[in-house]
Amino acid sequence: MTSTWKLFCRTMRVMGRRRFLYYGAILGMSVGMAMFSVLGSMMMKCVVDISQSGDCRSLGAMIAGIVSAGIVSLLVYRRSAVVYNVEAKRVYGILYERILDLEMDLPYAYYETHHSGDIMSKVSYDLGRMGDIYGSRFRRMIMPFLEVVVYLVPMLVLSPQLTLCLVGVNLAMMSVNMVLAEPLRRVSRELAGINSGMTRKLSDILQGMEQVRMFARGSETVQEYVQLSRRYAGKSGRRILLSSGLESANRGFDLLCALVFLALGVFFVQRGYTTLGALAAIYTLYGSFSAQFLQMNRYMPELVAYLAYAQNIFDLLEEEREPESWYTAEGACGADRDADDTWMVLVDKIGFSYGENRVLENYSLAVQRGECVAITGASGCGKSTVSKLLLGLYPIDEGTIAVLGNIMGSMTNRELREHFAYVPQEPYLFEGSVRENIRMGKLDASEEEIVRAARMANAHEFIRKLEKGYDTQVGERGNRLSGGQRQRIAIARAILKGAPILLMDEATSALDNESERLVNCAMRRLHGHQTILMIAHRSSTIRMADRVCCFDQSACSPSIR
Repeated sequence: MTSTWKLFCRTMRVMGRRRFLYYGAILGMSVGMAMFSVLGSMMMKCVVDISQSGDCRSLGAMIAGIVSAGIVSLLVYRRSAVVYNVEAKRVYGILYERILDLEMDLPYAYYETHHSGDIMSKVSYDLGRMGDIYGSRFRRMIMPFLEVVVYLVPMLVLSPQLTLCLVGVNLAMMSVNMVLAEPLRRVSRELAGINSGMTRKLSDILQGMEQVRMFARGSETVQEYVQLSRRYAGKSGRRILLSSGLESANRGFDLLCALVFLALGVFFVQRGYTTLGALAAIYTLYGSFSAQFLQMNRYMPELVAYLAYAQNIFDLLEEEREPESWYTAEGACGADRDADDTWMVLVDKIGFSYGENRVLENYSLAVQRGECVAITGASGCGKSTVSKLLLGLYPIDEGTIAVLGNIMGSMTNRELREHFAYVPQEPYLFEGSVRENIRMGKLDASEEEIVRAARMANAHEFIRKLEKGYDTQVGERGNRLSGGQRQRIAIARAILKGAPILLMDEATSALDNESERLVNCAMRRLHGHQTILMIAHRSSTIRMADRVCCFDQSACSPSIR
């Protein structure tokens, strides 16, 4: 219970100081709504008292007072409701921005070790339910409590003995709900985990639809999704069963409370502890009082269950972010050394490991300005790892890397990446037009600059022949274009960035001969205009290089020719 309370407080602190405005709005809504029932009960008391006494002189003033108070209550409620909804939407927007900001700052290693479906599940499922805490779950739990407090004041004034007995009965009902709260919370957390697994499987199915249809493993993946779906349905059924048990218990207690009220009411009137008018007023209030107690009992376990989703979001937000620079300590990555500015790229005796897997040992590389260097070697010897280290996606374990005469330790990761234009083996094109994808290299680029970059990438001619030219939609991940076309658009995007170093990681390895020829033609046009560092294994691509740096498969170190 202590941990649940701490989690709840943490969830509320997300709102900052404006949470007090949020609390005030809920209080205003509660008081405004409860006052209608209180005013109705007071009218009932006055009617019964007037009927018994026969004195109607105060009837007009009573009606005027109740109507005026009702109008004030309505205005308070409506104004509070507007503030509440604004604040609830605002905090959801804050959470969404924090998650998006985190996704941009997570280390590259996080995306290599976590399935994209995990993050999608947290954003689309867990975050939505955490937002529901602010938008409905907390209000539904706290408003009945506040309304009960409002009801208690006149009820205690009218008959404290009867009121205290009724409170005792309703507290017993609340204890039953607290017993069911913990199982509901556990089931909700299990549902969140299953949903994350379903999202991962669905992502694999949609992105690998061709493989799903062609290979046996595809049908197994579908069956795994079906099994997870059935587990989700089973757990949902258990949650519904717990909620139904809670609802049934509440209804039973509601009937029990009505019977207890009638018995106690008759007893207290006969003993002279209260009047018939007070009893009528309490009876009128008690319907709303008991109903709000039921609502409080019903929504408290649900609020506790939704806190499990909030915990998932907090767990994500606590993930370690990528630092501005991997090398902040004095002397890290040779920060205390002067770099040799005669080299465009200088890699001096670096070492690197993925966990316990040693990939690079005492590796060195030097690239001159305007030079085209090809890095070759067997698969798995560390070629692509070199490109990740140059881009600052991982920190090196030892050694020194310098770019344009600047030691890595003297630059932020962002500054380092500004020196490189990167073309991977499978470039990602975003949903949008050809023009929008090329312009990602330089957001303020003119049409002339876009076309010039496309011409240099040997892409202008095929773009011009598309149905809508540069306005043609490329589809999801560029699936409306061929592999060679996507690659040339990626090269145009890299050219437009205008970075001094072009880093190409197996840019032609997945292309057919004609597409490779066109891409290589584009690279020849860049030769001399930019420093080019190619990771390659195709001989036709390697032949374009001024020098070839071959990895020694056994030592993962280069030999240069």
